[in-house]
Amino acid sequence: MRVLILHADDERVQTSAAALQRALEQDGIRADLMSPKAASGSPVSAAPYGLVCVITGYTGWWKPQITAEMDNLIKKTMRLEGKKGGAFVRPGLLGSGKALRVLMSHLERQGVIVEDFDTISREQEAATIAKRLQRIL
Repeated sequence: MRVLILHADDERVQTSAAALQRALEQDGIRADLMSPKAASGSPVSAAPYGLVCVITGYTGWWKPQITAEMDNLIKKTMRLEGKKGGAFVRPGLLGSGKALRVLMSHLERQGVIVEDFDTISREQEAATIAKRLQRIL
């Protein structure tokens, strides 16, 4: 089974995405990373993947929003309709729950069925999330 991890170009988000990738690969699941910079001009196809995860940060705490580059990457990803998905944000002081709802709404507009969501920051959290994602696959 293969997992596509879409992540923001922020350094902290990239470390969380790499930790999730390592945790999934330790369990024998192939995980590919894709950032807005890596997918700069061409569309991304989610066809060969059984699960699509998105890891991003957010701006604002009263009315949090995901970054425009991540919104564009989600819109640029083709064949998301009916795919199982996971939505994850880096925790902040306030607004993590609202940011998760915003991210899930962006994914659901593209047809993703979000089955897992959480905040992710440390290696242990990535390992726990990887175990939960295995049950979804």
